[in-house]
Amino acid sequence: MAVMRWIREHMIPISGSIFVVSAIGAFISSAYLFFIDSVPEFLKGMCEAPGNWNYWILLISAFGLMIGGWYLYDTLKKKRKFEELMETNSRSKFTKNLPDLEDIAWYLGKEYEERLEEKKRALRVK
Repeated sequence: MAVMRWIREHMIPISGSIFVVSAIGAFISSAYLFFIDSVPEFLKGMCEAPGNWNYWILLISAFGLMIGGWYLYDTLKKKRKFEELMETNSRSKFTKNLPDLEDIAWYLGKEYEERLEEKKRALRVK
């Protein structure tokens, strides 16, 4: 349970890292498989090192790009929505948006849960 909380709280660096590593892998394997004649000499060794594994690297990198990109996009979208919903000083609007705020805060982690609780206290919402 603690591991999942840690992953949720650090989703942006994790998904960003997956995305970047996958992009590098996709670039190197694509260069080898499709553009080996036009690759500069200093990159040829890096592209040829995995050999036939480049097919697998390209496949895994494609999945990594999709998964890392999706989680990065989703997390950033949730952070933006959380900030927009927290801007209100109207108790009725805040109460109306509270279920969404609680779900998003749970997903984003402890820091956001604490900010939500602080806002609840400020607006005297239970």
